[in-house]
Amino acid sequence: MFGMKFFILAVFALTSCVAKPTTRELYEEDLKLERQLKLINKPSVNTVKTEYGDIYDCIDFYKQPAFDHALLKSHEFHPEMRPSNMNGLEEVGKEEEKEEGDNEIEVECPHGTVPIRRTTKEDLIRQKTFNQMFDSNIHPLTDSEPGLHYAGNRVISKYVDMDFGGGFAHFSLYQTPNVHQLQFSSGLIKVSNGTDFIKAGWTVNPTLYGDNRCRKFAYFHTRDQHCFNTNCPGFVIVNNNSPLDYAFPKVSEIAVRIMECRFYIYRDPQNGNWWLVTGKGKKQKALGFWPAKLFTDLAYNADEVYWGGELFTIPNSKTSPMGNGLLIKHVDDPRLYAYARDCSVVDAKTQKAIGVAEVNSEEVTDFDGWYGRRKAHIEKYWGHTIMFGGPAKLIKGN
Repeated sequence: MFGMKFFILAVFALTSCVAKPTTRELYEEDLKLERQLKLINKPSVNTVKTEYGDIYDCIDFYKQPAFDHALLKSHEFHPEMRPSNMNGLEEVGKEEEKEEGDNEIEVECPHGTVPIRRTTKEDLIRQKTFNQMFDSNIHPLTDSEPGLHYAGNRVISKYVDMDFGGGFAHFSLYQTPNVHQLQFSSGLIKVSNGTDFIKAGWTVNPTLYGDNRCRKFAYFHTRDQHCFNTNCPGFVIVNNNSPLDYAFPKVSEIAVRIMECRFYIYRDPQNGNWWLVTGKGKKQKALGFWPAKLFTDLAYNADEVYWGGELFTIPNSKTSPMGNGLLIKHVDDPRLYAYARDCSVVDAKTQKAIGVAEVNSEEVTDFDGWYGRRKAHIEKYWGHTIMFGGPAKLIKGN
């Protein structure tokens, strides 16, 4: 209830100069939302309801939202598609220590269908306001994503004499505390080139989902469009039981347990499609891909890969915490913090995974050291590890 009140007050404050809508305008807006829902929520073959109340519709592969994109009306994609070269998906680090393991989840949809979270009218209302905030010029910290704060590590192709065909890392999963409406907190990997980029990882985003659970997410940005998950056409789902935006059943608890998920963004060298793969070993799953024709700069390889934390907040307000909320103090003990371990890139030429410890990388943040972001070169299991996180902070003029 508090979160919704915060959301309403924030929206009012940001839109107070706009005239109050009339009854007729409200009615027309409601009809518009209903029409949108009919376009977004495709006819389903089956429906699955999770213990958290989410409803997933099992949609025929060929009727999924991706194919509403003008560039994908004519295609030869099919539900059996997988990355053509799996060699690059091998891990660099060795499993010499036993963790709780990857926290993979499933929604059982029939073969030939794909699971897509059903959108409600409340989702549309929240998303509309959030998109206006996220895409505005409220606080242009970055040219492409105003309002965003970050702390992590990156590699750039021109400094390592290598183009990137993707990258991966194991991320510890956390339900970041005290994330309010019009905010989010995430741990992610990002591959980019020019104005095009793709992100994937975990997030706590109450405006997008209506709750504060730790969820799997993806986001892509091109010159023509950008959105989370399948909120706009583009991402082609092939997996019938591991959906985007699913709430992880278990998350890490400080000094109690660590739950992880491995996120891998990989460019198929045969056709240029960018794949999202999660898990490891026998639990590894190719969720789907962004077709090469959607991109301009990423139609080829990536020239930058980033691992770390991100958060977003509204103007002149306290941010949410990052990671699990702890500031990095004990760099030799990554188990205490949100982390990305075994950070690696794929050499686009050789298609081999290379640990970031073997190439030049740099720490990046816009927080001037407020959020600790350290890297630990620990052999074998941990590989190159990025730790990120810290408490909430009031940023004036944000």
